[in-house]
Amino acid sequence: MEPARLSITNLSKSFSTPVLRNIDLSIARGAVHAIVGENGAGKTTLVNILTGLLQKDSGKLVLDGVTYSPSNPKDGFDVGISCATQELSIVGTLSVAENIALRNLPHKKSVILRDELESRARDLLELVGLGHLSPDTPAGDISLADRQLVELAKALSTDCRLLILDEPTAALTKPQAERVHKIITDLASSGTSVIYISHRLDDVRAVSDIVSVLRDGRVVTSASPDTLSIPEIMVWMSGQHYQEREISPIAKRKKIPVLKANNVTTEELPHAINFTCYKGEIVGIAGLAGAGRSELLNALFGLTSLTGGCVSRFTENGTISIDKTSRAVRSGVGYLGEDRRSMGLFLGQSIIVNVMLPGNPRVGRSFGLLDRAQERVAGTELLNRLAIKCDGLDQDIDQLSGGNQQKVLIARWLHHDSEIFLLDEPTRGVDVGTKNAIYRLLFELQSRHKTVVIVSSEIDELMTVCGRILVLSARKLVGEFKRDEWSKTSILAAAFQEFAGESPATNHDSIAPAEPANRVRT
Repeated sequence: MEPARLSITNLSKSFSTPVLRNIDLSIARGAVHAIVGENGAGKTTLVNILTGLLQKDSGKLVLDGVTYSPSNPKDGFDVGISCATQELSIVGTLSVAENIALRNLPHKKSVILRDELESRARDLLELVGLGHLSPDTPAGDISLADRQLVELAKALSTDCRLLILDEPTAALTKPQAERVHKIITDLASSGTSVIYISHRLDDVRAVSDIVSVLRDGRVVTSASPDTLSIPEIMVWMSGQHYQEREISPIAKRKKIPVLKANNVTTEELPHAINFTCYKGEIVGIAGLAGAGRSELLNALFGLTSLTGGCVSRFTENGTISIDKTSRAVRSGVGYLGEDRRSMGLFLGQSIIVNVMLPGNPRVGRSFGLLDRAQERVAGTELLNRLAIKCDGLDQDIDQLSGGNQQKVLIARWLHHDSEIFLLDEPTRGVDVGTKNAIYRLLFELQSRHKTVVIVSSEIDELMTVCGRILVLSARKLVGEFKRDEWSKTSILAAAFQEFAGESPATNHDSIAPAEPANRVRT
């Protein structure tokens, strides 16, 4: 039997509590080995140890028959381990080409060889589906989905024996994800071993040769995806059976407007956009990557200057024009950006600091001063309410898993007692259990007459939680669909309208979602 590419034996790691407990894994040569688990199961800690970002407490790593004990990321690069992480390492002030080649900049006598740098970058951008992107584009100017693909190009910029991909498709559309999967299977066919971490269980089953499930820091099963259904994987992940989500009945209420976009345009949204959100409804915003979904949410929150029209917030005390974020926040509007690390988290600060900003006008002050004890009571209630896995309010936000960081950001606006929640990809990169918990929270907010506007790249998600879905195509609002009147194909047809030149009303069923290409296993 051919020896494993990577053998992991009795690997353990603790912080204040155990995170990894006697992990045993064997990663075969030329195999795609998926690792799944709920947020907080230990997946990211395992990746950080394999790449040298963290030191193990005990256990043994063997890479191609040689003991491997990295003390820093360079040790991993030197032995052929490359990683693309969920929390992107892209440097916004550098160009796309510089980010891709950052680990090995072509140079001569300390001078960067620009022609070679851009030539390499063009080849890798073409490979990951970004051939249209200029290598000298500042990385800070591109979308989250494009940054995720640049992160992959960076990981592919050097020859590697082991490629680790942590949520590589979290921000991608289905066609983009399928392209990434083709790259992965081609690499595996050529002998590269791939560790594939994802919460998209359909993708896991389609692309992997073996699936290992982590739960509470332990490997609870490893099996072929052919022998594991998605419900079975979910049971292994959680230790309990999941029930199908029930859609909360939407009570018919008087339609009270709370937020209105009136002929809104920005530099990024050149076509006038008009719609109204009502009290107690969940409105979805759908569209292809680059359709303007995030840009619209930014305009509603006052993050982007308007070039035309206005955003009006209707309150009991009158109408407020939202032209900056401070006015949005004061009028009861909360916002969750698509990239939590750069658009929401205060890194290096505690959980309680991240939750308590921007504060609650009715909680946490005594005689004009912050009441720290009252803040801690409110913070503890939010941790319990959202089931945030942590060691307490004083734990550094950096130490939480991505899903629990997402919950902290949602807790911030719950603490602020917002009336309107603008949520951009709120379930990106979270496990199935956390995703269901967020859905339940949205329905709870709706039952309390709060209003939610949610952007998601998953049409199924929008159809699950929304009562109405707005569709953008090429930065133009092209359609509005109501529950019981929509279909997935009609929403997709609207999303493609400005590219296909067809009205969504004329050909609802002409665009069917592509089936994922299953990997042929031998």
